[in-house]
Amino acid sequence: MAQLIVVPPGGEPVKYSLDARIITVGRTPANHIQITDGAASRKHCMIKVVGDTYTLIDLGSANGTTVNGERVKEHDLTDGDRIMIGKTVLAFKER
Repeated sequence: MAQLIVVPPGGEPVKYSLDARIITVGRTPANHIQITDGAASRKHCMIKVVGDTYTLIDLGSANGTTVNGERVKEHDLTDGDRIMIGKTVLAFKER
């Protein structure tokens, strides 16, 4: 099962297992993964799981989402990808 390792600026890394078909990421506690970064939208992006493919989809966030330095709307994740939401880093790891 894949994981996201969330590293907030100046904070400790937190690991999240991606064990649902849809995982939402954003600023509010209603998301599966809450990002407290002020640049994050309330519902910033989601990760959709279909089979062995994990697809990151930006949900029209105001500040955008980057993967490995490139702004994306939709991106199939691979092991080691670095997602940036504001100054928060999310590292995608497959086991």
